[in-house]
Amino acid sequence: MTNLVKTFLVASALLAWANVANAETCRVINAVRIDSERDLERIQDVCEVTDSLAIFADGVEKIVLPNLKKAGLINIEAFGLKAIALPKLESARDLYISGADLEAAEFPSLKEVSAHLVIRERNLKFLNFPELRRVNRLVLQSCMNLQFVFADKLYDVGSSRVDDNPNLNPGSASVIASVTRKLSPEEMQFVANAQRQVQDLKRRLIENNLAQPPIRPTGHPTKFDSFGLIRSYYEWYPAEYHDYWYSIGPWGFTMYYHL
Repeated sequence: MTNLVKTFLVASALLAWANVANAETCRVINAVRIDSERDLERIQDVCEVTDSLAIFADGVEKIVLPNLKKAGLINIEAFGLKAIALPKLESARDLYISGADLEAAEFPSLKEVSAHLVIRERNLKFLNFPELRRVNRLVLQSCMNLQFVFADKLYDVGSSRVDDNPNLNPGSASVIASVTRKLSPEEMQFVANAQRQVQDLKRRLIENNLAQPPIRPTGHPTKFDSFGLIRSYYEWYPAEYHDYWYSIGPWGFTMYYHL
């Protein structure tokens, strides 16, 4: 047996062992309730909660679940909790966030909430769902400080309720309203294609704007075209995203937060 063959066999054995080790560290559990830091430490390796995940850890300021990818019901309501991140969560049946202390909530990989996405959080200023596509029932209610919802890929909301959010930018509300309907598979494909075209157009517009000198003011008021409130979503986007970035910075979260 040649040295090359021996080296290949050893490398294959090490890779297989690593895959087994990784599989063993990823646990699937039925239900869990987090009431303390100790409870949090015990589920750091959990990748799926089939039934319910309840987070009621009063007094814990920051919670990160680095490996959770799928869950049934997630209920977040804890006094004193100021920041939470589920960087790998891709899908959930229900997601409830309520309270008065939360400053940052990060779900950078979340693509679908098959039943209810309900936010009733008084202190949260920004919601960033960069990968969210589909939600069956969306509720944003009594979020007194909520300013902006970043959801560029959202295209299918079965039903929605957005009210009593005095600081919410009208552009965010209009985008949610515009996608609140059921779409056929053909319509979904059309929307997906259109969104890719819009993303490419936005990129090229930004690149072109960066290459141009500032426009001198004319003193005349700006007139927007027939896009209306949808236009204002992107008009306000850069300033709101800057403020959002500033708000999550102190907690060590980023828009590419993956552990």
